[in-house]
Amino acid sequence: MSKRRPHLSRCDKICFLVLAGLSLAGLARAASPVDVRRLPPAATVTVDFTRDIKPIFEESCLRCHGPEKPKGRLRLDNRADALKGGENGAAILPGESAKSPLIHFVTGLVEDMEMPPPGKAKPLTATQIGLLRAWIDQGAVWAEAASGPRVEVQMAPTFGWVGVNGNAAKFREHHWMNDGVNGGAESFLLTDRVGKDAKLTVEGRALVDDYKVSLTLEKKDLGFVRGGWEQSRKYYDDHGGYFSSFNPSIYSLHEDLYLDRGRVWADIGLTLPDWPKMTVGYEYAYRDGEEATLQWGPVTQGGQTRNIYPASKNVDERVHIIKFNLDHEIAGVRIEDDFRGEFYDLNTSRKNDAGFTVGSGQPKLEAIREETDYFHGANAFRLEKQLKEWWLASAGYHYSKLDSESAFSLDTLNAPAGTRAVSRWRAPEVTVERESHTFNVTSLLGPWQGFTLSAGVMSEWTRQEGIGQADYGVILLPPFFALRTNHAFANFSSSYDRTVTEESAVLRYTTIPFTILFAEARLQQEGMGENESDGQPYEFARRTDVSGRLQDWRAGFNSSPWRNISFGGHYRRSEKETDFDDKKDDTAGYPAFIRWRGVTTDEVEARLGTQWASWLKTTVSYKYVQSEYETATDKLSGDVSPGGKLTAANYDANIYSLNATVTPWHRLYLSGTFSYQDTLTKSFANGDPAIAPYRGNLFSTVVSANYAVSTNTTLQAGYSYSWADYAQKNFSGGLLVGMRYEQHGLAVGLARRISSNISAKLQYGLYNYDEPASGGANNYTAHAVFATLVMRLP
Repeated sequence: MSKRRPHLSRCDKICFLVLAGLSLAGLARAASPVDVRRLPPAATVTVDFTRDIKPIFEESCLRCHGPEKPKGRLRLDNRADALKGGENGAAILPGESAKSPLIHFVTGLVEDMEMPPPGKAKPLTATQIGLLRAWIDQGAVWAEAASGPRVEVQMAPTFGWVGVNGNAAKFREHHWMNDGVNGGAESFLLTDRVGKDAKLTVEGRALVDDYKVSLTLEKKDLGFVRGGWEQSRKYYDDHGGYFSSFNPSIYSLHEDLYLDRGRVWADIGLTLPDWPKMTVGYEYAYRDGEEATLQWGPVTQGGQTRNIYPASKNVDERVHIIKFNLDHEIAGVRIEDDFRGEFYDLNTSRKNDAGFTVGSGQPKLEAIREETDYFHGANAFRLEKQLKEWWLASAGYHYSKLDSESAFSLDTLNAPAGTRAVSRWRAPEVTVERESHTFNVTSLLGPWQGFTLSAGVMSEWTRQEGIGQADYGVILLPPFFALRTNHAFANFSSSYDRTVTEESAVLRYTTIPFTILFAEARLQQEGMGENESDGQPYEFARRTDVSGRLQDWRAGFNSSPWRNISFGGHYRRSEKETDFDDKKDDTAGYPAFIRWRGVTTDEVEARLGTQWASWLKTTVSYKYVQSEYETATDKLSGDVSPGGKLTAANYDANIYSLNATVTPWHRLYLSGTFSYQDTLTKSFANGDPAIAPYRGNLFSTVVSANYAVSTNTTLQAGYSYSWADYAQKNFSGGLLVGMRYEQHGLAVGLARRISSNISAKLQYGLYNYDEPASGGANNYTAHAVFATLVMRLP
């Protein structure tokens, strides 16, 4: 028997530390002797792998140590690979559980190196560890892969009905669920073992306007093939804005608006042992339909004009994507390469009411068409190596190239009495080219006396050029038949060069018992030179040099000095400044008077977690965020700006949250999350009544309950509530806009296991929405009832 000290592979160490959000402080402890007296005792029963061990591996281990890209080359999905171990030795020593590294880490004897990593799965209980120890002591016997049925099928047909009283379109927009009869297959699954080491899986769903089917064929130590198709429908409400002084106060398009969104994909992967892991893929994605927009048109009544008339646009979007991924390790250097190429095509069209006066007859209409197609290719290359036990280094390079062509047209139909005229804007060809290069280097250093430092530098350079032409004219329609009047033509171009350099560092200190101290810093420097020019009739030329600086600092701690209490907090300050040096053609009167902008943000957060009893856990947090926006301008006539530095806006927010988990007895589980925000956004606009502060409150809660009526019957219930009164109260100068609503959701379900292979669910849902900001036009109450049968064969 080897006496080599058990230790994790380099990849395992990196994986555990990154996933846990910790440093390399545990590496020194990993090499220290383990106190086996702290191990839970081995179970005294005869262990069955399928019944006792396999569920533990599936729940807690296979996410990182499964057949695809196992961390540290340690696989726990079959006996041969599990006993072979990873890069640096065996993790399971049959007959000697006390000496097996796997037991040391699942027990948590190596501080900050627990398995599974925090956030990936729940820690193993003493009972589970006892079963693992007994299994290893009894020889680590593994069930044969051929046990059980070769083909397994699971189907969950469902049928239901949704009734809506009120705005059904708003209900569909909120819940992505159509009203009326619903049903189909909530899920289906078929697995088939093909030969000795291959497996075929087909799964998906088939509901009203919501479909998915995927296929996976994988063979151990060879590769996989994956493919599928999915499509879902997103609904939109067709109402516009609300203004109480008008009659009607709100308008509707009286159209059923929705977008169908889907994708088709296929991937082929190679997973040969000791070979590069490679994946080649293709994906086709699309969006098709009509969506609502916020480009509302003006409505005039009684001499007042408000932009409240609803608008929509037709969308036809297609994108073809090719992908390649490579992941390999040579001489301790991990090499990753990712390529993605997109062939994109977008066509949109919309007709808007550009001017609608009540009682004036035919409105003024706008017809807009936009076309865009481009190719965007990007490749990312990364190297990573553990240079020393205390030094992990990585470097990367990212390159992207964009070639784009666009076209735009705008026809405005004017309809004064006795005439018909169409004004036309045309931009038949606008081309844009962009190229970017990004480099980054990062290091993880330590630990040294409890200190760990991670630091990185990233530099990006981007060059973009655009050129196009546009023309304008007016066409008189019957009875005048004039082709073009007031014709105008212009060439335009723009370009910019942008450089960004960013430095970041994270320092952690873990020597204080049960406490982690941390400090983080992010610095950014940005420079950009931009040129814009336009020909007749709106001739102008402008050159803008921009320089920016960002400093973002955060410091805090996390501590758990007692088993039932944990607490922590942080303070963050961010300062961003941007200088503008505009060189403009004053003869054209083009404004360029903003010289400087600054944003300063302060953030404070505190958290307290308590376990009052074994059946009651709570977490309370508070966050305060304050931002100040400042601007410096040239002095402008007409009291537009006094010149110099002035405060442009303020933002203040107090955010409170509470999470509670209650398990008064083993059959009942209750949990709830509550959050409340008190916010204020204030802009300064020289006393303009149309620009008023946004202020108000947001509150939300989600509560769930699960009660085991018997071993075969479970009752589930959930309730959600959200309320907002966050608005801009500027009725005298504009619209009363913002979020003002109250929303309730209640779901109750009963699940019953009829037999070992059949179970049934009955669900009821109640949804209520009240929105005073729409004058009640968006209100609804909905009831939903669904019955689902889950069947497994054999």
